Amino acid sequence: MAGVQRIEHIRAKVERAKEHYQALTREVQAYLASAPYEVSANRDSVSQRLIYYVHAIRPPALAISTILGDTIHNLRGALDYLAYQLVWVETGTLPSKHVYFPIGDNKTKYEENRKAQLKGASMQAIAQVDALNPYLGGNDVLWQLHRLDIVDKHRALITAGSAFRSVNLGAYLSRRVMRDFPDHFPDFPAMDAFFKPADRMFPLKIGDELFIDEYDAVIDEQFQCSFELSFAEKGVVDGAPILETIYPMVVLVDEIVNAFESLLT
Repeated sequence: MAGVQRIEHIRAKVERAKEHYQALTREVQAYLASAPYEVSANRDSVSQRLIYYVHAIRPPALAISTILGDTIHNLRGALDYLAYQLVWVETGTLPSKHVYFPIGDNKTKYEENRKAQLKGASMQAIAQVDALNPYLGGNDVLWQLHRLDIVDKHRALITAGSAFRSVNLGAYLSRRVMRDFPDHFPDFPAMDAFFKPADRMFPLKIGDELFIDEYDAVIDEQFQCSFELSFAEKGVVDGAPILETIYPMVVLVDEIVNAFESLLT
């Protein structure tokens, strides 16, 4: 196989992952735009303070989970394709089925995996893989990709975990100024200013309190909060936003493939 063909086969996997990521982005954005979170307000019987809370949550479509799994699997597959080609170009013969891009739970485990999974690759190729530190505590992005791919092979990824992203206090305060001081500020400008909460309340649940107003406050029908879909894979990626977690994986795998191109000719 010519060098150009080798790299094209690997890049095909990466490009497919990019297409899946774009589809994933559209699905997540469409879900969030569909107002799946309902916020209500009640007055506390003791303090008389107005409390905004999560009244209802509509779970995301299963398509988000499946597209996410496809994205991850194509990225991991591109790395395994790369390892396969690195061994093939060095030995001149088709490698065994046990060739993989080594990623370990720690440095020692990685080094053990590398001996078997990259057997036959050139010293230069092995050195370049070593430089990536593909293990937990070295390159956590690669390790997360590896572990999520293992999860997806056995079951659908848990992606329905939601988190509290921000509250638009700027717009809320603008409306309050106009309501409380109509004579002084009849046309007070609306000012969007989103503040991130100290507690993202992951996983978000019905009844979670989002904002506690003053005791004499009236319900603001335009009160605005934003939310996000996050991973719920304990021990791997727990509570991290889906899109913000996957994008660095796409970029990193693309960079790795490009960096190894000269070794495939």
